[in-house]
Amino acid sequence: KEEYYNIIIDEIEKIEKISTELLFVSKPLTHNHSYQWLKPMITDVITLLNTQAVKKNIILELICPEDVVVYADRSQMKQVFINLIKNAIEAMTEPGTIITEVKKYEETCLIYVSDEGPGIPKQLIHKVEEPFFTTKEEGTGLGLMITSRIIENHNGLFKVMPDVEVGTTFEIQLPHYDPNKIEQE
Repeated sequence: KEEYYNIIIDEIEKIEKISTELLFVSKPLTHNHSYQWLKPMITDVITLLNTQAVKKNIILELICPEDVVVYADRSQMKQVFINLIKNAIEAMTEPGTIITEVKKYEETCLIYVSDEGPGIPKQLIHKVEEPFFTTKEEGTGLGLMITSRIIENHNGLFKVMPDVEVGTTFEIQLPHYDPNKIEQE
């Protein structure tokens, strides 16, 4: 009986995960946007996922200027970073580093999440944002679709770039706001 209970619990957890993600996809995205400092937001996500990374001997590194401000729904943007960093942790089969790097320009910022996993085959790159497409046994195939949708909702661009040697880099481009001008408004 015990082994059946474990199987049932595992399957219920899968159903719950898929249901939660489907609900997220089906409801319209809110527009609770406000000016947000990017570094503390990403730091919160790294703190949240660090236990999972440490179990696999993965270092989560953040390179981000202090003064990057985006106009965003905080919970949605945190969900983006959770999806990308969690995917990177799950993709890596060996110890290594996941780097989240933010580069600030005049009116935009570029955010890169790079892992050292096996990478996504070039012929599958175009499919990663499709619903239910996954290469993971436990995956639902909705995480990157949700990520892409959130980024679009924030007037941003989302790209998946296979790295030449090893790993994958996800690139997000978002409008950047000068914190000095915001404080004057």
